[in-house]
Amino acid sequence: MMKNNQFVNNSSDLVTTKDARRSGFLEYALRRNKESIPFIDKAKALQVSLQKNTKCAEDILKLYDIRETLIEAAGVSVKAKAHLDDMDKNEILAGFVKEVLAPCGKKYIDEIVYRYLLTLGDALGGKMRNIVGSIAEEKFVRFIVAQLQVHDIEFELFPKRSQWISNKNYRAEMAARTKALRWKNKTTYRSLIFNINVPQVKKNIDIVLLNDKIEGVTSSILANILNDKNKYLAIGELKGGIDPAGADEHWKTANTALSRVRDSFKNKIHLFFIGAAIETSMSAEIYEQCQTGELSNAANLTVDNQLSALCEWLITQ
Repeated sequence: MMKNNQFVNNSSDLVTTKDARRSGFLEYALRRNKESIPFIDKAKALQVSLQKNTKCAEDILKLYDIRETLIEAAGVSVKAKAHLDDMDKNEILAGFVKEVLAPCGKKYIDEIVYRYLLTLGDALGGKMRNIVGSIAEEKFVRFIVAQLQVHDIEFELFPKRSQWISNKNYRAEMAARTKALRWKNKTTYRSLIFNINVPQVKKNIDIVLLNDKIEGVTSSILANILNDKNKYLAIGELKGGIDPAGADEHWKTANTALSRVRDSFKNKIHLFFIGAAIETSMSAEIYEQCQTGELSNAANLTVDNQLSALCEWLITQ
């Protein structure tokens, strides 16, 4: 049995079940469909504009007001556009017309829209990767808040681009945009921060628990606290991706980060791991690290009891 998580009796308890994987894929698919709506609307708007203002493929070279959109249709991402000047863009559009659109004849508008959707699909993919992490973080925050409430601990949370909000004014939707929480554990303060750069390892860490009361979440406010090794109580990695194909890579990335923390802090703080996609080979390694003390706790994000137990352990540190 894992010392700090009574719901993990062996390594197999950490493995993501088929049902959990299916539910995760369904959740992300529904969210992806929702997030795709603005992209599809943009493609429809482009189609209408082309139908109104062009009669042949060459006419798009004169459409200066939608040129940036046409550049994207030609296969150039938003980030890539920042590295191109007007001459580069003109050359790309001219080549796009000559090599791709002209051979399509009267179906050039359809071709533009299809290719624009391809570029938008890449943008949507990037957005979804961020959303996957946000969904995991939101669930973790909800479970932390639930434990604080059950233990009758007053707390404050700091939503992104906001200010400290007391537990009396907490609303469930705030969990999706929380940057930090703070509470008083008996006589000492605790602060939990998400996605923060830890200077000792020069790396962004998913979850950091400090034994101090932070006043804000900006780098300038946190600098003194974060530079003091004695302020750290626990550090954790949270991986929300449900796809088993990327599970091993997620664990390797997290394990590398935690190993760097371990080397820097000389095992003086608690380390933990939470993952949505945990495969058999990974689970054995994670469980072994918990048994040897390299990890203080671990949980499968899709198993509510495990996550709740980890959160209870964390707020009582």
